[in-house]
Amino acid sequence: MNKASSRCCLIVLALLMFGCAGLYQSMERPRINIANVIPRDIKLFEQVFDLELRIQNPNDTPLEINGLAFELELNDKRFATGVSNQSLVIDRLSSDVIHVQAITTLMGFLRQVAEYQQTKDPRVTYRIKGSIYSGSTGTKLHFDDSGEIKIPIEPTKQK
Repeated sequence: MNKASSRCCLIVLALLMFGCAGLYQSMERPRINIANVIPRDIKLFEQVFDLELRIQNPNDTPLEINGLAFELELNDKRFATGVSNQSLVIDRLSSDVIHVQAITTLMGFLRQVAEYQQTKDPRVTYRIKGSIYSGSTGTKLHFDDSGEIKIPIEPTKQK
């Protein structure tokens, strides 16, 4: 192979690499909302919750998901973490619900219960952040979303 054809191959290879990287950079990040929380397994040192997460794909191309990792904060304090290796494809400009498990420790759980009992406001703010693994190459798409949950039970008022 001569020098000119070697340079041409390197230029084409570089263009392909930058083109593929630019494809994911131009994608808008997916949005994640908590759709439902169900206590699953409450033990002394660990609590497991089933979460239903609604994933919205705001892009004009399908979003292929083959896993995700997340951290859940309640009232600005770390509460639970979770991972999933589920695969699904969310069509362009649509959303779908994925079922995952969130795991918290005794201290995280007790901290939230104590704070809830001291408050006069039955609202809980949440923040869910993490990464979605997408495509066959496992490209990471980061997300960071927040919201508010109104607890239907009045908290205990201090006397």
